[in-house]
Amino acid sequence: MSLPLYIHGSSDVGRQRAQNEDSFRVAAQPDGSRLLVVCDGMGGHEAGEVASQVASDRLVEVLTASAADNPPAAIYQAFVEANQAVLDAVVTRGAPGMGTTGVIAWVMSSRCYVGWVGDSRLYQFRDGGLIDRTRDHTRVAQMITHGILTAEEARNHPDSHVLVQALGGSPGVQKSFKPEVWAEPLELRSGDVVLLCSDGLYDFIEDHELYPLIEGRDYQDAVTRLIQTANERGGADNITVILLVAGQPEVPRRVKGPQVARRETLPDGMPMLAPEPAPAVRAEPVPEPRRRELAAPVVPAAPAAAVSAGSSGRRVPLWWLLATGILTMGVGIALGLGAASTPSPPAPVQGSSPGVETDGGTEQDAGVAQSGPPTGMGTPHTPGPAPSADPRVTESGGK
Repeated sequence: MSLPLYIHGSSDVGRQRAQNEDSFRVAAQPDGSRLLVVCDGMGGHEAGEVASQVASDRLVEVLTASAADNPPAAIYQAFVEANQAVLDAVVTRGAPGMGTTGVIAWVMSSRCYVGWVGDSRLYQFRDGGLIDRTRDHTRVAQMITHGILTAEEARNHPDSHVLVQALGGSPGVQKSFKPEVWAEPLELRSGDVVLLCSDGLYDFIEDHELYPLIEGRDYQDAVTRLIQTANERGGADNITVILLVAGQPEVPRRVKGPQVARRETLPDGMPMLAPEPAPAVRAEPVPEPRRRELAAPVVPAAPAAAVSAGSSGRRVPLWWLLATGILTMGVGIALGLGAASTPSPPAPVQGSSPGVETDGGTEQDAGVAQSGPPTGMGTPHTPGPAPSADPRVTESGGK
């Protein structure tokens, strides 16, 4: 059972152009297939209009006479012959640079074969979402593909409609002429919508706005609504639209949320692969901010007896300090009295306080002369000369 097709096309001059240089065709073929063609002419007064008419007529003529056994090859050949027809018209009419874009949909029941040259577009919608769209043959589109421009930057770029391919056109465009034809057809389902248009439509209506404007409308009313909206937003160019709705006359309402436009289509029935998990990223430790350390002041060490008792680091009891002090005082008094009554002085003896460990080194007090045992009675005591002071503080890692 064939899929019913509801097709309507229309073209409008817009609000700022004196004439319409766009051209379109909706042609029924003897085998029941449909040919949908949109061409957007360029080249100034009359020349653009002629180019689009010559190209669209020749495309239909070639495809009508072509066998349907290899539609993509037939579409490619039709573009080649339409290109030559425009070049011949340039010579006949004396209009150098005359050219046109062209986009074709050859619909055979549920299969839609697509080819194009230039920047006229074809969209396919399903369930309200855009699932496929032709790519523009423009300089800006090439810059987007190569990452030179973003889509946002390209929107208002001065070269946004400078073509790199066209039917006819300048010698430079002809050097890169190569029609683009999809090898596999779009598979249409009941409710699918196919839209062909010139740049006068999509320059004023973003891709994501197209379907909301037409959903729930009759296919003919939908075409009128699109052209009306482009005119309301400026109508700076000619506007041409062909709309096809498969299986029913009304554009279906969306059954899913808004979808992001995609340039590629996944074949029906192709299994969806689960995305690979992203590789775990080991979090690097965040170094603490470096703080500026102040140098610690050097504090003179306390007397050895008051700081510690040997290397154990234990504190000396207060009573021990008091008793030691009283005993030392008593011994000093006794020695002083004995020295006063003894005429011969004792031999001087040099001594020092015991060493005390501090932070991995040794702290030594300056040498202090102390009296030794008496050598004779009645000899006065004369203190010997004190050694020169040599205090050293040794810390770990340096002096």
